[in-house]
Amino acid sequence: MEQDVTVSETEVEQTPAARREAERCPTCGAALPPGSRFCAQCGRALAAALAPVPGSRLTIAFVDLEGFTAFASQTEDEAVRDLIRTFHGLVREAVGRHGGYEVKQLGDGFMLAFSSPKRAVACAVDVQRRAGRHAEASEGPSLLRISAGLNSGDAIREGDDSFGHTVNVASRIAERAKGGQVLVAETTRVLTGEIEGITFADVGRRRLRGLQGRQRVYEVVWWDE
Repeated sequence: MEQDVTVSETEVEQTPAARREAERCPTCGAALPPGSRFCAQCGRALAAALAPVPGSRLTIAFVDLEGFTAFASQTEDEAVRDLIRTFHGLVREAVGRHGGYEVKQLGDGFMLAFSSPKRAVACAVDVQRRAGRHAEASEGPSLLRISAGLNSGDAIREGDDSFGHTVNVASRIAERAKGGQVLVAETTRVLTGEIEGITFADVGRRRLRGLQGRQRVYEVVWWDE
């Protein structure tokens, strides 16, 4: 029997300003009914009320599809669209469930932000578990091999976007992750602490593209019961 990851933390209450901003989807501009968790037009997870405030510590996560470019170049358009719709829906549902914030879509991947490293790790594991179940249930070839990289720290906010060293490290760690793998920076591993059903394996110090020195990286390991 599978045991879902649960994190017991106090939810962040939605401020009046956040409620006003949430009246329209920040991605497509569609009008949103009160209490909406997802945009009915584009499917974006609407967790802006939980987005970290400027100056707060963030956990940034990059998630991507392994081998998507090669797959898209030799597959019929409808199959490519089906895969992207499945991937986007799976990620956005998990982000909403774990109180994250979709910063932006990057091609076939996403940049996500969380005010809690525990929630960020739990979300990444949730995505991988559901992708695994989808692959097992798929009758045809499945490309839902998702990679994820996470890092925690201060980030510079500019509108709805975030950038800076914390974001850069998360992006570079994601580049080192293979399909089905979640890698995190040492800072994220320390701040996360313990989560039931999850452990962290030290994979050593790794050189990350464009960054000086080596960064210690951990692989997130989870199990089902």
